[in-house]
Amino acid sequence: MAGRAVGGTAREKPRRLEARAVALWALANSLAGLGIGTAIGFFAEGATVSAGSLIAMSIVFANVVGFAAVLVARFVLPRYSGFPAYVRVPMAVVTLIAGGVLGSALAILVNPIVVFYQMRLAFMVVTVNGVLALVVGLVTYTYEQMRKQIEHEATERGRLEHEMTVARDIQMELLPKSFPKIDGLDIFAFTVPARHVGGDCYDVIDIGDGRLAITIGDVSGKGTPAAILMANVQAAVRALSESGVPSGTLIERVNRLVHGYTEDSVFITFFYCVLDTKTGDLTYVNAGHNPPWIMRRDGTCDQLMEGGLVIGVMPGVLYEEGHTRLAPGDDLVLYTDGITEATNGDDEMFGEERLERLLMEHRHASAREIEEYVYTSIKDFAAGASQSDDLTMVVVKIASGEEPEDGSYVDPDSSQEAKGGSSAARGAPDTGALRGPAEAQTRNRIRVT
Repeated sequence: MAGRAVGGTAREKPRRLEARAVALWALANSLAGLGIGTAIGFFAEGATVSAGSLIAMSIVFANVVGFAAVLVARFVLPRYSGFPAYVRVPMAVVTLIAGGVLGSALAILVNPIVVFYQMRLAFMVVTVNGVLALVVGLVTYTYEQMRKQIEHEATERGRLEHEMTVARDIQMELLPKSFPKIDGLDIFAFTVPARHVGGDCYDVIDIGDGRLAITIGDVSGKGTPAAILMANVQAAVRALSESGVPSGTLIERVNRLVHGYTEDSVFITFFYCVLDTKTGDLTYVNAGHNPPWIMRRDGTCDQLMEGGLVIGVMPGVLYEEGHTRLAPGDDLVLYTDGITEATNGDDEMFGEERLERLLMEHRHASAREIEEYVYTSIKDFAAGASQSDDLTMVVVKIASGEEPEDGSYVDPDSSQEAKGGSSAARGAPDTGALRGPAEAQTRNRIRVT
């Protein structure tokens, strides 16, 4: 019958005693018996038995009793794992003592002449080896339990890591695999979860007639629960966007859904906007999210603030729509608080001012290059400090159709790969931590009118 596993779940077969383990254990028993026999001979003054006979008998006892204790601990005591502790412990002690007595009886049968000739020495050897059997058995049983616990935890950890990897892959698959192909737009986005999975998301949805719905969100908390909630919100926003619901009404409905199906402590910061790529008109709602930046071609910048409370705090919240216009040469930059709240070893935050300065400095670069500059700057700023929150950013550039004075445009035919790599931001893992759609658009110079 197989033994019960740690925690009383499933039974598992006892490990086989391999020949090498048996040989090593026999050597250890023999050394113990040698020590015990020598010690008894030293303290038992007046004994007439020879030291050689005494040591030989002790070695025999040590091996027989030692192996009995090991066999009991490995193959018998695991059968008691299903009983309560107040029953299991006494049964284990009694079984080990019984194994020691049985082993002693077998050892006596091996050399009965010495036993009857020196009864006192035989009794001493039996007593000492009986105690040895009890100690060895308890130590062996404890070792076996610890080994099983470690193996169980390692297996559970491996399974959990595998499931988290699968969850991460699923979450990444929910992100856009490609951006809508709109002449005059250069779009790039990335997300780097602080854990296997994160609570950030972004989306770029073609809702027809030259309009794009662009979203970014951040769920309170991290890990799997946040990722699951964000996936549901992302699905709801996609469905409502394609149905043509106005921006304010869309966020109101999402707020009602989140509040109705989550705890009061859960909330989502969210930004939703609709860009008319023909006119540059932008309608948006900011639900408590970090205000996105519009980096104007003339060197000025605006933040998109209009909206309302974070999603999920209370039902019946009304959200105000904001309106602006993107002109040729303008950049729209959406990001989560993991960008501005990234900290270094001195607990100093990256901050909005540093981000604004960085975006302004590189506003003539491609969308991907801007994000690589930001990601690199954050990693350099953190200087090895652990990432405490997800990093997510979306950049939408409106092509101006003109060369900048500093000549900083990239080749319009250069590939805007999405997964990072050798040309990605410094510090991004080779596996593609700078993550975006697999087919991001190349830079176009077609003027938006």
